[in-house]
Amino acid sequence: MKNPLYYLVRKPTIISITTVLFFIYITFLMIYKLFNPPKIGSGYNMILEMLLIFSIVPVVLFIIDRLLVIKINNIKLTIIETIVIGSILSYYFVFVNPF
Repeated sequence: MKNPLYYLVRKPTIISITTVLFFIYITFLMIYKLFNPPKIGSGYNMILEMLLIFSIVPVVLFIIDRLLVIKINNIKLTIIETIVIGSILSYYFVFVNPF
């Protein structure tokens, strides 16, 4: 079995890229808040805490994605992810929140 980082670097998919970007964003927010702390009573701390609490969803999706990359070709998996995410977004914008 190959190194787990091999599948991350050599076989990227949509979910893996967005998960990595999400955690880079959270890391930059935490570093920024270390040097520029918010005022007492600010809602910014709550936003950062909620991002950290709900980051369990991208982690679970990332783990499932990495397990599927080992079993399925990454091109096919990217096409499947695009179809699923596109259908969810189109359902949301057409039925749930139409313009």
